[in-house]
Amino acid sequence: MNNEKNQLVNDYAIENFKNGLNCAESVYDALLRAGVLDVAKETVAMCTGFGGGIGLYGETCGALSAAVMANSAVHGRKDPWSIDSDVRGDEVGKKYYRRYNNLVREFKEANGCTTCREICEPFDDWHGKKRRVHCLKLIGATAQLAYQYLQIPQDEAFEMPYGEKMGAPIEK
Repeated sequence: MNNEKNQLVNDYAIENFKNGLNCAESVYDALLRAGVLDVAKETVAMCTGFGGGIGLYGETCGALSAAVMANSAVHGRKDPWSIDSDVRGDEVGKKYYRRYNNLVREFKEANGCTTCREICEPFDDWHGKKRRVHCLKLIGATAQLAYQYLQIPQDEAFEMPYGEKMGAPIEK
């Protein structure tokens, strides 16, 4: 992994948030600006609704959602219809979900939870400096996490163990 790019996505994500992009836009755009996400720049529009845990609803953190979207843009199934229908549904769980499962697990380990509501709960004022600084750091770190997962080759990701499925630890 390129440490310079890793730092660059962190810095761009923080700069983006300071300049009015939401958490999801900040992460996704940082990956675009750093040149590690090779997709049309207009795809950042997909992130707009994910800010504040999806339209300020407080669910899945927008930064985490953007990290998953960026990884899906590169490593997702480009044409699921081309896969035989007998294996299409099973294939996504047996192979593809492993990358995202582990990305979410690492995010949760770093932040204690995955929802915007819980992440922001300690801060009385949504618009206050303390909450914004906390989110700035989280957004930068999540951009780095997204970048790190983008560097994992597909064949390696297909072999990653699951950490949890639907909240239950995976039996060995």
